[in-house]
Amino acid sequence: DTSFWITQACVCALTIALSDVLVCPLRPVERFRDLRPEEVADLFCVAQRVGTVVEKHFCGTSLTISVQDGPEAGQTVKHVHVHVLPRRAGDFSRNDDVYEELQRHDKEDSPDKWRTEEEMAAEAAILKKYFQEN
Repeated sequence: DTSFWITQACVCALTIALSDVLVCPLRPVERFRDLRPEEVADLFCVAQRVGTVVEKHFCGTSLTISVQDGPEAGQTVKHVHVHVLPRRAGDFSRNDDVYEELQRHDKEDSPDKWRTEEEMAAEAAILKKYFQEN
């Protein structure tokens, strides 16, 4: 039952590595410090659950969970969100390259790099089944 969640998960238009799923609070706030304690707890409980699902679905062996809080940290969308990325050995030549990719990917304005609504809806439908099972 997810009716108590005050957080949502959504697939990302621009993907990093295998797939980048975003987890964000329903109440739009710009910075992490603006979240209420119950929203912080919920945000990370949902991120944990999403991580379990995407790691399983995308055959990952690890996760990168990232919050870019403020422009100097690479935040380009003025809404707190957590990136949940399934990882595998060798997905980046240097492990920390994932953070450079995070900074680049939100700034990508070339429409041919964005996934279509249909592609995102199809992935979301597949991932949703995992949540209904548990």
